[in-house]
Amino acid sequence: MIQADAIIDFTLAYNNYKKPLYNYVFKMIDDRIITDDIIQNVFLKYYENLSLIKNSSATGNWLFTTARNEVFGFLRKKKIRSENYIDENFEYASDTNINEFVEELEIKEMIDKEISKIDDDSREIFVLREYSGLSYSEISNILGIEQSIVKGRLFRTRQKLIDKFSKLVR
Repeated sequence: MIQADAIIDFTLAYNNYKKPLYNYVFKMIDDRIITDDIIQNVFLKYYENLSLIKNSSATGNWLFTTARNEVFGFLRKKKIRSENYIDENFEYASDTNINEFVEELEIKEMIDKEISKIDDDSREIFVLREYSGLSYSEISNILGIEQSIVKGRLFRTRQKLIDKFSKLVR
């Protein structure tokens, strides 16, 4: 029989991490159905290993590391790359804001296009930070690299995006 504490721990983790995990996986895969499958697998593995994860503060790292492994397993298997990203939480504008809506959509498409051009390692760090809201130390733990490397790659990625879009504004 499942302990009530385990159910509570699972439910809390699911509610806290489903959205950032989904954003991360979808950004890397660019397919909603496959993303749903991967997220389901991640939480299934989490549930199966719940008794092994003693430290609740490590839950996020465990989930993101597992999601990362699933993503790269899928990418290796299918030999594909992510090209675009549509934010699931993008709110559709009312009729009165249609011009703003179109502008936001165009900007998002331009950003997505530029992000898809970034090398895989830097894009992954950017996605984990900007779309999933993880801290530098969490990203460092998940990827198994030094925090200074995370900061450096993120800085260079942001600079590339700033340089690209500042040319458009001029």
